[in-house]
Amino acid sequence: MARSPRRSGSGESVKNALSLLRKGDPSPIYLLHGEESFQREEVVREIRRSVLGEEGNDFNHDIFDWGETNSADIVAAAMTLPFMGGRRLVEVHGMGQPGDKDAATLDLLINEPPPTAVVVFIAEKADMRRTFFKNLAGAGNALKMEHPSEREIPDWAQSQAQVLGFTLTREAAMLLAEWVEPSLGRIGGELEKLAAYISPEKVAGEDAVRDLVGRSRVEAMYKLGDMLAAGDVAKSIALARDLGQENAGPQFLVGFLRNQIRRWTIVKAASRSGMSKSELAKVLGVPPFAVERLQRQVGRASGRFFRELYGKLLAVDRKIKRSGRGSVALQAIEIFIIEMCSGNGGFGAERGYPAPGQSNAGGA
Repeated sequence: MARSPRRSGSGESVKNALSLLRKGDPSPIYLLHGEESFQREEVVREIRRSVLGEEGNDFNHDIFDWGETNSADIVAAAMTLPFMGGRRLVEVHGMGQPGDKDAATLDLLINEPPPTAVVVFIAEKADMRRTFFKNLAGAGNALKMEHPSEREIPDWAQSQAQVLGFTLTREAAMLLAEWVEPSLGRIGGELEKLAAYISPEKVAGEDAVRDLVGRSRVEAMYKLGDMLAAGDVAKSIALARDLGQENAGPQFLVGFLRNQIRRWTIVKAASRSGMSKSELAKVLGVPPFAVERLQRQVGRASGRFFRELYGKLLAVDRKIKRSGRGSVALQAIEIFIIEMCSGNGGFGAERGYPAPGQSNAGGA
């Protein structure tokens, strides 16, 4: 009789699935779908360790690429008794929507998973409205590999630090999320360096993050925010060019500006609601000192100004993606910076100009 599957969704369920795997309790069937590759690789690594042991076992491990294999071969591999006991692990990478015949064959495996095997279907994109994927998700452990939100990254970093054998303080996790590009791969790499750096203390605080990660790029990003808020067009464009050259070009700048405008919008709304600095830091997922700087940058600009600014940035992003040319992309960003810093804009309110649609600098 087949084991009862554990059903899961995304987000917190990935954490739960990893916890069970580290206890040696895998599900008989997994569907890993979504574009977050670092998280996906982490789950696959833990499944392999849980099923095959630390040393692995090639005799009990089959890896298939969907589209280059027969669905019957996948079923046969899962049904084969494991060599010298234990369990077999069958991985199907690049899973796509199967045809009717292949779906019917795989349904035999999905409906009655063998008790001596763990089968993992890995799909970067899975249409969960299709019958096959709905059946697969209903019978197994479906985990969506999604990039955490900005607010969730400090929690993820602390959890990952525990896996690496050390404790990351909450303040250090927030600082790391603020200073490192919001990529699980990049943050994971910094955590691995921290684990080696702090040994044997086993606790990493803010000082350890400052010493190891450094502050040069983040300080430059904060400085760009200050220059934009001050309406300094020439210096803003010069620093934006430097940051773009150092960090993968225009798309990095669009991402930075999008994140900055989002934070400015939240800070502006919080100033009217009376939210405390510590509460705001938690909402934004940044250290308290960053909140003070953001509050200074927002100044007397209006909430409407920031909403309009975000809409204009989306248009810039579309133009960059259509053009695909560095010079056109950079020019679009520079024009956006000029408009942002113009005297009749919201930041111009600091210099005595009205915000858009208002007769004075105040207002929402």
